[in-house]
Amino acid sequence: MYNVGITFGAFEIFHIGHLNLIKNAKKQCKKLIVCVSDDKYIFKKKHHKAVTLLEDRLEILKAIKYIDTIDVQKLSFGKKELIKKHKAEVIFVGNDWNPKTFSGEGLGIPVVYLPRTNGISSTKIRTKLLKEE
Repeated sequence: MYNVGITFGAFEIFHIGHLNLIKNAKKQCKKLIVCVSDDKYIFKKKHHKAVTLLEDRLEILKAIKYIDTIDVQKLSFGKKELIKKHKAEVIFVGNDWNPKTFSGEGLGIPVVYLPRTNGISSTKIRTKLLKEE
């Protein structure tokens, strides 16, 4: 078991896959840090506006008992800085990523690939909502 684990996400359309990732990560560490991307980070990296405001996403995450600490990932304060700030020992990501698509970006700590919840993704939800408009 790790002392401090960290995971990152936009969590802009929070769904059961996000909750499962958080629950599974918490099973492997004493303290779980969840870092949520701010609106500018989402726009720059994902090329769309956040569906849910940052303040609302933070409130949703605060209600989840598996999360010990919540922080915000910004363009100016990213993964490397957050890992150092929180003294994280491991990064948790969904296994929709793999060592070829996410190697921890050379951050010097192991990456644990957790099982993905089949059939659900923010991209699928967003695409479906856009088609319905």
